[in-house]
Amino acid sequence: MSSKKQQCFITGCFLLFFSGCTTAADDETITWITGSDSSPDAPDEEMSTYVQENIHAIEEEYDFSMQHSIHTSNIDEAMARLQEQATRGQAPDFALIDGYAIERFEDYLQPLDELMEEFDMDINDFLPFAREVMIGDDGQVYGLYLSTDIRYVFYDTRYVPEPPTTWEEAMEISHDLVDQGFEGLTLPLGVGEGTAVTSLWPLFWGQGGELIDEEGRPAFYNEENRDHMLNVFTSIHEGVESGAISQRMATNGEENDGNAEISTGLVKMLYPGSWQINTFQDILGDEFEHWDVASLPYIEGGEHTTTVGGWAFGIFTEDPEKQRAAFDYLQRTYVGETGMARFTTRDGSMPVRQSVYESSEYEPIPFIAEFQDILEDEGQPRPPELVYNTVSVQLQTAISQVVSGSKTPEEALEDAWEIVTFGMEDEE
Repeated sequence: MSSKKQQCFITGCFLLFFSGCTTAADDETITWITGSDSSPDAPDEEMSTYVQENIHAIEEEYDFSMQHSIHTSNIDEAMARLQEQATRGQAPDFALIDGYAIERFEDYLQPLDELMEEFDMDINDFLPFAREVMIGDDGQVYGLYLSTDIRYVFYDTRYVPEPPTTWEEAMEISHDLVDQGFEGLTLPLGVGEGTAVTSLWPLFWGQGGELIDEEGRPAFYNEENRDHMLNVFTSIHEGVESGAISQRMATNGEENDGNAEISTGLVKMLYPGSWQINTFQDILGDEFEHWDVASLPYIEGGEHTTTVGGWAFGIFTEDPEKQRAAFDYLQRTYVGETGMARFTTRDGSMPVRQSVYESSEYEPIPFIAEFQDILEDEGQPRPPELVYNTVSVQLQTAISQVVSGSKTPEEALEDAWEIVTFGMEDEE
């Protein structure tokens, strides 16, 4: 690091410490915030080296110092903090944003159309759901989607010869597994976003349910939506009461909790995220060849849906030189055709550009063709409205109370609605 960059770094750290924000206070420094796994501090050494090499290349070419920070592991809290910084004009020069939430930041992000053209990046190469999130209401591009994921059923074909299509079939299979001495269906049902996106929304959306209405207000308890959500809560409650689902699931709030569950050897059917498949391969070893994937079951009369996730970067700085350097770094590392191929190969996530799937640089995860089909046919992103976070947390809490036995489905759902809508009538 040059002496000038060392000085910039020290100055930046000083300002960060005393201001509690990541605003670029030094014209020579580019500040950015990202997740741990996609950062220079990534636990995976290969990923860490890959990111650091690209940072050094940008610093040398553009003569900026790049100073990063890491989002808290609580994503809702991280997005709320970034929103507050953006509102006060103190956002970092660019930031990693939960993909579905890009719309919340549009007023503060810079349009990227000219840079996309300069770096020969075709918006039409991005998958349809990603384009919809990346393009703002004014038709300009505000986000750069870098990866995505889906939820699915992972099952051992020796014990589950045919995957369940409906929730009712899933419960029948689960009872058979319990009778053989195994765990029943394993899925997150505690307090955590994994419970919402993996166990609740697919069953709710599959019936045509709507979490938030067109005016941006909570809608999960209105008219038919209440019936759909109560069906979800009642179906899960009956699964627990009958012994098909362990009451212990009330303590699992994330998909990654399934990693420890499957390592016991007692789990033969579970709901994970696509990014876990490499971990499962490592855990199961030679047994992995007996496992398969399928779409999440739906409640009778509904249809298959799954929640698509993923991350995007947005650029806040108004400095055109920093914008160009930041964009070049992002396209080299995460979102350019080669960059995305290399990043998603290391990360184990799914690319969001069609061309990357054909790239010689891309090494797909197992079952990538099946995951692509589920993504394309059944994928649905979460609503972008800020109130979504409150809706999600309260319904996570409500279902965990049902599973643990402290409330009935009706009581838990009604209480969640009252908390989510508390004070809203006064705002009208």
